[in-house]
Amino acid sequence: MKRVLVTGATGFLGRAVVLALACRGFEVHGVARSVPPDAAEATWHSADLLTDAGRERALTVVRPSHLVHLAWEARPGRYRDDPGNLNWAAASSDLFARASSIGVERIFGIGSCLEYGPYSGPCDETSTAGHPATLYGQAKLAASQRLLGADTGAVWGRVFFPFGPCEPEDRLIPSLIRSLLAGRIFNCSHGEQLRDFIYIEDLAHAIVAVLESDMTGVVNLGSGEPRSLRRVVEYFSTRLGKTGQVRFGAVEATGVDAEPIIAADVRRLRSVTGHGPVVGFREGAERDLAWWIDRLSGPA
Repeated sequence: MKRVLVTGATGFLGRAVVLALACRGFEVHGVARSVPPDAAEATWHSADLLTDAGRERALTVVRPSHLVHLAWEARPGRYRDDPGNLNWAAASSDLFARASSIGVERIFGIGSCLEYGPYSGPCDETSTAGHPATLYGQAKLAASQRLLGADTGAVWGRVFFPFGPCEPEDRLIPSLIRSLLAGRIFNCSHGEQLRDFIYIEDLAHAIVAVLESDMTGVVNLGSGEPRSLRRVVEYFSTRLGKTGQVRFGAVEATGVDAEPIIAADVRRLRSVTGHGPVVGFREGAERDLAWWIDRLSGPA
């Protein structure tokens, strides 16, 4: 049986990846600083991956055949320029080197679309150069270059904009839903920016498909179906009958948030998955909305 170690396994994406791997018959091992109380679908291990001892322990205890590395600083409002990104870049490079040294067959590092920087169209893995505008993007790019330079059989996935149940509350869609359901005004930018949203379950299954393939190098992990932020906001506000609570243009978009388009060319991903998202935006949005309504309604 294929034994996979998933770092960052308790995070938004990590939980979905753990479930998708288990469904594909992997023996899944998750690592976190503390084992979650509702641990399921995996064997859990406690380790701090920012320490030498933590990285060594995770690898030697599990002895994985596959490694999916998601762990990184990812808190909304903090992660883009957090100095801790440099620590994660160094720790990730060391983790990859240790994994290679003990014979891990397949290493999959999870990066970000912010490694590309500003561009006027969908980003292509081979022709779009990396000019990241944030420390997060710079650190991810550095980690990817070290991994792919040292292990020609490794793969690096650049994630675009995942959404779905369990998404951190301060991100766009959860904060929109929570504000509207609470009867509060939701202030946002003009909303004309195009972004590549992908439902979390579709993203997790795409990661597993790439892991099981022989693909190497960089691959975009997105839907290939960019939408304006205005369309996304209007979809949820219309479904909730709360369009009057949205104020477009009330907030100035700055930095990365002001980029006209951040979207993925997914031809390389489709060569492995063979199709587009299974759930897709509309069904994913309905599932997400139902989850938040149930969560916010509280006990009956």
